[in-house]
Amino acid sequence: MTTLEKVSGDLERMYAQFQIKPMSDIASILPPNRYLEMGILIAHRDLDEVLRERTWAIVSGRGPSGPMHLGHILVFELVAWFQRTFDVYAFIPLSDDEKYVFGKIDDLHDAHTWAIDNARWIASLGFNPKKTRIYISSTHPWVYRYSVFISRYLTLSTVKNALGADDSKNIGIPFYAAVQIAHILQPTIDYGLRTLVPIGLDQDVFMRLTRDVAEKLKLKKPASVYVKFLSGLKKVPMSSSIPETAIYLTDDDYTIFNKIMRAHSGGAISTVHQRIQGGNPNDCVIFEWLQAFYFRSKRESDEYAYICKTGQIICGYDCRILAYKAIKHYLDWLRRKYEKTNLEQFIWKP
Repeated sequence: MTTLEKVSGDLERMYAQFQIKPMSDIASILPPNRYLEMGILIAHRDLDEVLRERTWAIVSGRGPSGPMHLGHILVFELVAWFQRTFDVYAFIPLSDDEKYVFGKIDDLHDAHTWAIDNARWIASLGFNPKKTRIYISSTHPWVYRYSVFISRYLTLSTVKNALGADDSKNIGIPFYAAVQIAHILQPTIDYGLRTLVPIGLDQDVFMRLTRDVAEKLKLKKPASVYVKFLSGLKKVPMSSSIPETAIYLTDDDYTIFNKIMRAHSGGAISTVHQRIQGGNPNDCVIFEWLQAFYFRSKRESDEYAYICKTGQIICGYDCRILAYKAIKHYLDWLRRKYEKTNLEQFIWKP
């Protein structure tokens, strides 16, 4: 099964079970954007309602347990686009508490160190410092206060089922559901701002929990947009838990080149076969990376897919080299921004 087929199957199931809708339903009310054209935005729940609000906020977090990779930064690039396009506030929790209770780090100090590093990369994307609040979750007293308040509206059985947690897990794991909900609802509780949350399909369980709590508290339910995970080298989503799948923002040029040359492609078994049979861009990590970081429109992407399918280009000679140049160009730009970013403008201090 190709990545495209798996995403399509997951979407059909979500449409039927959980009332999320295809982006095509509301494409006409969104400004033209490459995230929609490239299939990076794949579905939504109540985005149309949020866009009718006079003002709203976008919330998107990060669990700081290590360096950021291309998949992480693509999501925050989208968040920055929403902020610029609609002139809204962005709240970005760095969930050191999550990474600790789930055992991804050994102590909170490590998470705090990574949080500062991750925050600077995120801020480098051009967020408006006057309308952006990046914060480390465990350092803010209100997070605990709101989490305790919200915990009364969650049952243990509901959370355990949602997270797939059994009785062998530490009690921080079910409690973290309340923390996550607090992050999402804080702009609504404090400022009356309905929130929009960009997430992957696998994280929708948190949105459903949050919407249930919001209904019980008579608050505006958060909306969500669903972002396609960027595939890693082995055609599974890029993941910090599986370092060999990812291209990190800190990788040097030599490492990036070698990773791209090893990545899964939709090319044929040989140059001769490629010329005759063509390639399969729908089953190609390289093509997906070009969609994320190089092509500017669907027309450009479709034209490239056509010359791939008709054998006019060869993965090793053409596509991989183009992907390397595109990703290197993007990271060179981002690193220059990183060096110039004043993080103090963005950090929300306790």
